Amino acid sequence: MKKTSTKNSSRSLCMAMACKASWRSFYALLLPLLFLLLSQAVVTATGQQQQQWSQEACAPFSCGLFHDISHPFRRTTDPPQCGDRMYELTCNGDRATISISSTHYLITQLSYKSGTIRLVDPKFASGSYGLPSQSLSPSDLSSSGFDHYQNGWWASFMSCRRRIEAQSLYQLVPCLSNKNNTFVYRQK
Repeated sequence: MKKTSTKNSSRSLCMAMACKASWRSFYALLLPLLFLLLSQAVVTATGQQQQQWSQEACAPFSCGLFHDISHPFRRTTDPPQCGDRMYELTCNGDRATISISSTHYLITQLSYKSGTIRLVDPKFASGSYGLPSQSLSPSDLSSSGFDHYQNGWWASFMSCRRRIEAQSLYQLVPCLSNKNNTFVYRQK
């Protein structure tokens, strides 16, 4: 009988040790899992907070006469994550301008629906009606982030001291020409 009780006690001791060992391995697995779950919760909360902060920081804005302006446009005062620097607007009173090849063009129309923006040369906007401030080609627009309208008309202006007699390629622009022997033409 003693043998049986010794056997039973050793068996119960082994079972108790096995239970302790299994609890240790359970805790050994539980701790990293708990750590992983907590760190995931912190990362998720931080990501949501950053997204909310980013949306608040990049809220639509008004510039000149235009309202609800958003990505890709930005203001010079916006945080770096807002908009694209290629589409940076300058807002001054009721005027909104954008810089392309070092010239600030006045924005006269901005449509997200049609995906278009209309710009006016600063000289025309001020009413001086002289030649454009600089030459602007389709490649200048492409390098500034704008896709030019493929089916549109492009004008080339030339200022000449003498009148062009063979006008098959060029058309006189009367409002830009004057009596001081300055003749301005555009390509037909």
